[in-house]
Amino acid sequence: MSMTLETEPRKLPLHEEHLQKGARMGDFGGWLVPLFYTSIMGEHTAVRTKAGLFDISHMGELLVEGPGAIEYLEANLPRRIAPLKFHQAIYMPLVNDRGGMVDDIIVYRMAENRFLIIVNAGNIQKDFEWFAGRAPEDVIVTDLSESMGLLALQGPLSREILTEAFGAYYRDLKRFYYLDFEGGIITRTGYTGEDGYEIMVPMSKLRAVWEVLFRVGGKKGLVPVGFGARDTLRLEAAMPLYGHELNDTLTPLEADLEWALDLTKERFPGSEVLKGQKRSGILKKRIGFEMIERGIPRQDFEVRKNGRPVGKVTSGSFIPTTGKNIGMAYVETGEAAVGNVLEVMIRDRAVQAAIVSLPFYKRKV
Repeated sequence: MSMTLETEPRKLPLHEEHLQKGARMGDFGGWLVPLFYTSIMGEHTAVRTKAGLFDISHMGELLVEGPGAIEYLEANLPRRIAPLKFHQAIYMPLVNDRGGMVDDIIVYRMAENRFLIIVNAGNIQKDFEWFAGRAPEDVIVTDLSESMGLLALQGPLSREILTEAFGAYYRDLKRFYYLDFEGGIITRTGYTGEDGYEIMVPMSKLRAVWEVLFRVGGKKGLVPVGFGARDTLRLEAAMPLYGHELNDTLTPLEADLEWALDLTKERFPGSEVLKGQKRSGILKKRIGFEMIERGIPRQDFEVRKNGRPVGKVTSGSFIPTTGKNIGMAYVETGEAAVGNVLEVMIRDRAVQAAIVSLPFYKRKV
C-alpha cells in the first residue's frame, strides 16, 4: 500500500480549482498538473494575444541567508552577485565541477545577505543538497517550497490586469525586479517570451490571488493555461527546459548560455572546464530548426546530415503563431550554421529541416 502512495503524483494546491475550470490533468515530473483546459493551441494563442494564468506552484524556492551569504554565492555561482541591487533578479545555470548544468535558476536579492533562489520542481532536493552541502557555518539554506505557491500571469494584457487587481504600485515594475506582496513577491519575469509576472505568496493566500486575477482578468480575455501551452510557448521563445536542453553533462556553452555566465570571474564550480571550452571550442551546440517537409519533431529523434547522424532533438512541436513545426536540438558544431539543411528521423523517415536563428518568436516591445 505504501509503495502505491509513494508513486502517486502530487497534487497542486489549487487542484480543485483546476478541475472546476475543466482541466485535463496529467503527470508532469511526479506532479498531477493541468495539461490543458480547452486546447493547447487555443491557450498558446491566448497568451500571445491577451493573457493567461499558470499555476506553477510545483516550482521550488530556496532561501540563502547569513553574514557570509554574498561571499558564499560569489564563490559558487557563475555570475557576479555583489552588484545585484535589492529587489533585483538574475538568471543563470547552476554549474557542477565538471561544467555540466545542475539546473537553471533565478536569484533574487532580498537584503544585504538574504537571497531567494527559484529552482525547477524536479530538482528541488538535488539543488537544496547542492547549496546546503557547500554552505559554511555562517550561511543558512532553507527550503521554502512546501510553504509558498507560485502563479504566472503572462501576455500583452498582463500589466493591465495586474495593476487593476493589485494597484498602480506595481505598474512601473521593471523586468527582472520584484516588489513585496502579501507575504511574498510579485516579480516581472516569465517563461513564455511574453511580458508578464510571477506571483509568489504563502499557500494560504494562493487561492484568493487566483480568484482576484480571474475576476478582474476574465473581462479582458484572461484564461487558465496548462502545461501543454507552457511548453510550446517556452519552445517558441527558445527557452531551455531542464531534462530537455539542460542536464548534468551538457555545459552552458554547448547550450548557448554563455550570456548567462561571467567567465571573467576567477573561479566558480566548473569554471576551468568552461574556460577551456571557450578557448578550444565546443563539439556540439544547441540550435533551432524549422521543418521544411511535413512532420512534427519530438525529443530524442535523431538528426542526420546526408544520412550521417549528427545530433538529437531535445524539444519539438507544432506552433500556432506561425503554423510551423519547430524544434531545438544539439548537433555537431560544424553542422550548426543557420540555413544548413538537416534531416530529422520521424518514424524511420528522413524529413528535411532547416536551422534558423533563435528565438523563433520575439514579442514586439
